[in-house]
Formats: sequence, C-alpha cells, structure tokens
Amino acid sequence: MALSIVREVNRSLGFSLASGATIISGQPLMLVPTASGTATQVQPFNGAVTNSKPYGLALEDSQFLPLQNISAPDQTAGQGYDYTNFARGGLYSVLLDGGEVQLFSDGRGYPFVTTDTYFIGAPVYANSSGLITATAGSNPLIGYCSGFTGSPATMIQIKLVI
Repeated sequence: MALSIVREVNRSLGFSLASGATIISGQPLMLVPTASGTATQVQPFNGAVTNSKPYGLALEDSQFLPLQNISAPDQTAGQGYDYTNFARGGLYSVLLDGGEVQLFSDGRGYPFVTTDTYFIGAPVYANSSGLITATAGSNPLIGYCSGFTGSPATMIQIKLVI
C-alpha cells in the first residue's frame, strides 16, 4: 500500500472501480455518477467537471490493515480501529473529512508528483492526472504538506482538508 495513516477521521463506504480505471492507494478519487444520478463507482480525479473536488484519497481494494507502522517491533493496535469487514470484495473506500497520511511508492508508482517541490505548511492539490501536486493553477486544494522526505520527494505527509 502506498499510504500510511497518521490520523484517520472518516472512511467512506466501498465503491466499485469504474471500467478501465486503475487506482494506486493514496490517489485522489472522484465519484462517477450513473444514469440515475447515484454514485456507485470511483475513478482517479480528472477535473473534468469545473470547480469539482476529489471525494477523498483511495484506500486498497482488498484489505486495509488496522495497524500503523507495522515495521516497528513494539507497535500495537491503537484504540478506535475497525477490525471488522476487512475483505472489501474489490470495493474501494476513501479517506475523507480530514485526517493525516503519509504517501510513498509501493512499487506500483507514487500517488503524488515526485518532481514537484514540497514545503511544510504549503498547500497541496489534486491535478487532472489523479495525482497530488504542489502546483496550484486550476487544481483544487486537498490539504497541506506536514512533512516530506527527499529531493525529489520519495514520501510526503499531508493533512487533508477534503
């Protein structure tokens, strides 16, 4: 998984993946409406609708482990974690309504633009390629950088505002 949760506030229900879409955990996602006007699918944010904002950041489609930083030998489960319904059956949930996450590559790619320069306290945005970027332009604000590693960045930590 290319995302480690520092602090989780809310998680959405599961949505199926839109046809032809590929998602890396940590990518900004948008809802895809059906003909009846309901949203039952998600795809990477593309900015196709003027002034739209991402719904949240993607979690894995099969399992999401409740432990944070499991590489630490003394790490134990925190309070308030949901230990039920881990098998999502191919459905994607998103982190929304705030929270803080670390994003990096899990071998499938980065959920953020690695060539951008990130600064602590600076805003981060979702671009039309479905990645997190430090470039404003017409990209919607999704959070603020609260940490990073490397130049170019190999990990960024962001506080979400979506």
